[in-house]
Amino acid sequence: MSPRLPVPPLQETTLSLVARQLIHALSQLTSEEDAAFSFAMVSSYYESMGATNDIFQDLMNLILSSEYLDPSVRYYTMRLLLKENVKSLATGIFPHPYYGKVLELIAEQGQHLTSLNLKGVWVKEDHLSLFCKLIQNLKNLTVLNIPYIANDEVLKCIGEYNKVLKLLDVSGETDITEIGIDAMLRGNAQLTRSLTVINIGMYGDENIDHTDVALLIRGLPNLTNLGSYSYVGKAINYIYNTDADFITKLNFVHDIRTNMRTMKAILALCPMIETIYLEEPDQGVLIQMKELRNINKIKLNKFQCHELHQLLEKIGHKIVTLMLSGAAGSFNFTRIAETCRNLESLEFYQIHTATHEEEIPFSKLEHIEIIQGNLSPSLLKYLMTGSPKLKKLIIGDEIKLDDNDMSRMIHRYKFDNLEALWFPNAPRLTCATVEMLMEACPKLQSLGELSGWRFTPDDMMFMRAIAASTNLDLILSPPGIFQQGR
Repeated sequence: MSPRLPVPPLQETTLSLVARQLIHALSQLTSEEDAAFSFAMVSSYYESMGATNDIFQDLMNLILSSEYLDPSVRYYTMRLLLKENVKSLATGIFPHPYYGKVLELIAEQGQHLTSLNLKGVWVKEDHLSLFCKLIQNLKNLTVLNIPYIANDEVLKCIGEYNKVLKLLDVSGETDITEIGIDAMLRGNAQLTRSLTVINIGMYGDENIDHTDVALLIRGLPNLTNLGSYSYVGKAINYIYNTDADFITKLNFVHDIRTNMRTMKAILALCPMIETIYLEEPDQGVLIQMKELRNINKIKLNKFQCHELHQLLEKIGHKIVTLMLSGAAGSFNFTRIAETCRNLESLEFYQIHTATHEEEIPFSKLEHIEIIQGNLSPSLLKYLMTGSPKLKKLIIGDEIKLDDNDMSRMIHRYKFDNLEALWFPNAPRLTCATVEMLMEACPKLQSLGELSGWRFTPDDMMFMRAIAASTNLDLILSPPGIFQQGR
């Protein structure tokens, strides 16, 4: 039987109750005079009840994340609860008239913040001076998320005033150039040693020139990750052509249309890579990855299956995660089971031809997600029954198994570890399979979406009633989730 719903933690219940009370009180405010008086009363009440800074932080972030609330309520919540030693703040989305007020408030009351996420407060030129004042006042920031709003002046400001930043998110459509990057790097030496992660650029788009990103790599000796930038290999190759002895600490590299020259540069300058993501690599590139000693996660798009199989013959025992899409040729799951004994997660989108031979088990595989995989019924059975530790299974293709097929597998293999099963297109499965899964799988908590099953709305209502009446911790996902965007 699926697990029972646990009793909600007292902390969670209490926090929700206090949040509702505070929202009600703040929604009554009509002027700044009202706010001052109410703040004094609420603050006095919280202090008398022994509220700690952790409570203020949890309460504030809970309310700020509720974007359906009136922005004035969320703004007043920040004014009231952003107190000394509150460490983390995520503003959520505010309308334009609040941008200046929010920036001023954080600059005045957020001096002790170590993490700030301004996603939803889209600072541009008219608020640039306020943002720089904020950065100047928040000297303890180690994490700063400002996607879509950075430009050269912002980077210059960060370089001038921040010395301990470790993660900087300036991803998305931005106006960053070599001028801003150089200004940030020259701002202070302590920042260049501190920064380890920068999310910059947009996936698939070289909106920031690779030569400018090369400047970042050269100037940040402890940089491990360039996040959303898709042409890291191109930047590495640019550095290699001028200084082949330079070594980075990058553990993640994403590159598009990688050729042999670029791969040679990556191998030479990035010996610490743990995760690599290549899109449309040239022939012969994949096998070169065998030289990466620390690699454990491979992500590929538009690749040749036979080249991947050749690579995994060499290094498959290291690989924990495979994320693949746009495969050309025949993908052999049996060879993956043979070569990748430690594989825990397999995600695949668009397999041209999928095959298997002997049913060698995936002894450590926990997560399988395959969309447009052209899986035969026998191959699907192999993946399900040959993965004894399977926790999550998502198959986007039509499932040709029926209730009897599922019954035989469930009774024989039990699926003791299965937590989530998603078959959005399973026209031969009925309510009987839902009941069997609920009864047999002790950890099953998510089952859906069921609109592609032979499953009526009345069946859905009935099964939800059973789950509710027996207090099962099981989500039967609403129909149509996969069709909502169509």
